[in-house]
Amino acid sequence: MFKTVWNSEVIGKFVFISFLLFFLMSGVTRNKQKSDFLDYYHASQRWETEENLYKFDTITKLTEKLKDWQEIFLPENAELLDSLQNQTGTYIYPPLFSFLLIPFGNLDPSFASGLHSVLNWFCLVGIFYILSKIRFFENQSKVGPWVFVLVILANFRYLESHIQNNQVGLLLIFLVLSALVSKNDLLSGILLALATVIKVTPIVFVVIFLYEKRFKAVLYFLAGLVFWNAIPLLYRFDYTIAMTKEWFTQVLGQALSNPLARSWKNNQSLSSTLAKYFYHGADFVNQPLYRLPFVDLSLYTIKWIQNGIIVLFGLPILYLLKKPDLKWHLTSLLFLASCLFSGISWIHSFVICIFPIYFLILHKQNHRWTRAEKIWFLITIALVLLTHRSFVGGLMENILLMYSILFYLGVSLYLFIISISLRDYESRN
Repeated sequence: MFKTVWNSEVIGKFVFISFLLFFLMSGVTRNKQKSDFLDYYHASQRWETEENLYKFDTITKLTEKLKDWQEIFLPENAELLDSLQNQTGTYIYPPLFSFLLIPFGNLDPSFASGLHSVLNWFCLVGIFYILSKIRFFENQSKVGPWVFVLVILANFRYLESHIQNNQVGLLLIFLVLSALVSKNDLLSGILLALATVIKVTPIVFVVIFLYEKRFKAVLYFLAGLVFWNAIPLLYRFDYTIAMTKEWFTQVLGQALSNPLARSWKNNQSLSSTLAKYFYHGADFVNQPLYRLPFVDLSLYTIKWIQNGIIVLFGLPILYLLKKPDLKWHLTSLLFLASCLFSGISWIHSFVICIFPIYFLILHKQNHRWTRAEKIWFLITIALVLLTHRSFVGGLMENILLMYSILFYLGVSLYLFIISISLRDYESRN
């Protein structure tokens, strides 16, 4: 019976389309809930008032105004306190993204949120369309709709979190994949540049251009960075320059380079994990509850540990770059690396696993896996779902997130892809 259902394209397409419609309705109906989109929305409105996009000036204002920190709770300081709690550092992207959202800032917040959800949904549809067109392997078998259903199920926790937060991740994945599949160097460079000026992490995919010796695409990428960043200069030149400096110094130079950058329970990145484990006060609310840190280390020591781990995980990529016909293996690794080793990676950030998991499912269809490999992969993707509160309850989920369970599951995928990449190269030679 299972084989009959699996071989039925009609049923598979129905289930796949049902999932897509569920995501659309889930996003649109949550348009009145608080989400990350509201941070983008308010940042876009600051272009009209020329307020600080990142609201770091609030700290300066409070420092200058208060003689004693107890005065922060006085009624006359309520507005500054609210700004400090709810706006300072909530928007951390380069200025261009908030500039592109200015039309949204002129709309009602709920309507703008719903519209952004719809655009996110189109990006999700676009991602699956691009995936269906990529030929990963020479003798690749036909990709049936049930493969897409499996990808959705394996990533359901991440997709659900992404929709709740109305985030920008799906747009970035769509832009990156569009850039990598395009044969036009100009289009590829411009699209990857756009993804990079929205959020800096997609810059790692320039490695794929270099791997394919698409040096023109690299040049167009660099030109694209200049092009996209020059657009807001035409709107407000001085303000754009000031906010770009603010982003480089305050966000990129300090906040995101600091292991303590939002090292909270839900942050599953490497830097957050190390801070939660080894720095007292990284998450002053949750650390005492879970008997952390294990050992109290200095920030200097934590940074060295972090850099050492990044180098250790980066060496296999450098090795694979010297081997031919591993473009999509490397792309999968770079998607994971862009999330695992960034400063801030919430649960919804792991939506990038759509690509690596899809790649691995197709790899399983077109290559023989050992029993150990099958178990390794199944346990990894199963734990993503089984560690959700729906299965283990809210208390256990909080414990697992505090100890960064998703970071380790991401690392498991990373190591698994390295393993099959090395095997694929050896089998061809």
